[in-house]
Amino acid sequence: MSSKALPQIPSDPFECLCQGCERPWEVDVDPFEVAERTWYVGNGWVGAYLLDTGAGLVLIDTTMQPQVYLLFEAIRKLGLDPADIELILISHMHYDHIGGVRALVEATGARVMMSREDWDFMQERPDQIFASGYPCGSFTPDAFFSDDTPVELGDRRVRTVLTPGHTPGTTSFFFEAGGLLCGMHGGVGLNTLGDAFLAESGLPVSARNDYLASMLKVRAIPVQVTLGSHPAQVGMLEKVEAIRPGHNPFHDPAIWHGLIDGRIAQVRTLMGEAA
Repeated sequence: MSSKALPQIPSDPFECLCQGCERPWEVDVDPFEVAERTWYVGNGWVGAYLLDTGAGLVLIDTTMQPQVYLLFEAIRKLGLDPADIELILISHMHYDHIGGVRALVEATGARVMMSREDWDFMQERPDQIFASGYPCGSFTPDAFFSDDTPVELGDRRVRTVLTPGHTPGTTSFFFEAGGLLCGMHGGVGLNTLGDAFLAESGLPVSARNDYLASMLKVRAIPVQVTLGSHPAQVGMLEKVEAIRPGHNPFHDPAIWHGLIDGRIAQVRTLMGEAA
C-alpha cells in the first residue's frame, strides 16, 4: 500500500496538462493492485494499467511523455521489468493517454493497438491530440481493435468495445482477473461535447448522440472492478489505504453503474440545453 499523500490535482484539465508535463513529480503515486495480476501504474491524474499475462505484459494507456519515467518506476516497484511489455492498448487519442507511446515502443519494442477511428481522426485533426506544444513522438499502430475479436496474450483476454463520443474512436476494455470482471470506459469526459468546444473545433454536435449510445451500450455489462481512465473519476486513489489481504476495495459492482448512469444523465442534460 502507498504511504504517500494524495497529490494535489488542479480541477482545470489544461492546468493538469501543464502540471503533468512540467512538474510530473507532483503527480507521482505508488503502484497498487486492483485485481489479480492487474495493477495501477499511472499517476495522480491519468491512469495506466498493467496486466501480467504469463507471456509478457500488457499496458493499457501510456500517460504523457514527460511522465514515462514515473510509469517505468511504478512497474519496477512491482518487481516487474518494463522491457517485458509486449503490447500497448490505447483507449483514445488524447495526449494524456498516447503521449508516452513512442518512448515506450523505443524502450520495449512493444506492439501498439488502438481504434482505426481514432487513428484516422489523429491524421485529420492533429490539433485534437491536445499536446499543446509538449513532446509527443509519432508512432504507427501495429493493429486496430475489433469488437468481434478480443485481444489475447498469454492467458489474458481483453474484450474491446468501441464507445465513441469523447473522441470518435474511444475504446473501452473488459477482462477477467481472479474471477472478477474488470472494466475501463475509455473516455467518459464531456469536455469535448460542450457547446463552446464543438463550435470552436468545428466538430459535429452528433458526437453527443454517439456518446449517449455508447454509454447505453455498456451500461448493462456486469463490471465488478471499475478502472478509471482518470483515477478521480471513480475515487480510486482514496481506496488504496483500504487494500489488505482478503479485501479488495475496488470490487464494487455499484461503481460501474454509478459512473455510467451519472454520465448518461449529464449528456442528456447537455443535449437538452443544446436543444
